[in-house]
Amino acid sequence: MTEEDLRRKLDSVRDLKVAQTTPIRVAHRRTGMVREKVIHSMSSRWVSDRIFLLDLDTSAGTYIKEFVHGDLGRTSPNVGSLLGKPVDPRTGKVNRTGLATTP
Repeated sequence: MTEEDLRRKLDSVRDLKVAQTTPIRVAHRRTGMVREKVIHSMSSRWVSDRIFLLDLDTSAGTYIKEFVHGDLGRTSPNVGSLLGKPVDPRTGKVNRTGLATTP
């Protein structure tokens, strides 16, 4: 995959509706249900031949790590399905979150 492929497949995404079933990692403490979330935008940056950074703007409560790797099909679509290949979840790290307010 090239940087151009990455940008074409991810950076053009706007207001993508995502269905997230309660993730496996929190299933012991959260109610099992499907949550509808929105990925408002994505911006990718190529780091090396196999590593990229992904900045996301999402609706509140989106399980980011699960959106990246798919959580064994429990989050759909996900970054892996958008790229057409698996994404290694060990490389995923949520760096920061933000809060937008209106006057």
